[in-house]
Amino acid sequence: MNNSIFDKSQKGREEIVMRKHGLALRLRALLVLIDGQHSTVDLLEKVSGLGLGEHSIQELLDNGYIQLGDSPK
Repeated sequence: MNNSIFDKSQKGREEIVMRKHGLALRLRALLVLIDGQHSTVDLLEKVSGLGLGEHSIQELLDNGYIQLGDSPK
């Protein structure tokens, strides 16, 4: 995963708008920040105080909330 860029999937967007899937609040905070433009390193620096790490991004990926995004131009 290293310094990948992720974006929200359809499921992730549904979670943000409707809280449809009941994602834990800490993971939801990370999901809100994922925008298809910032790298995992940048994002994890912002949420490190919440006890979130690379495993948190992996959990969002494994559960279909995020997907690998295009590299920013």
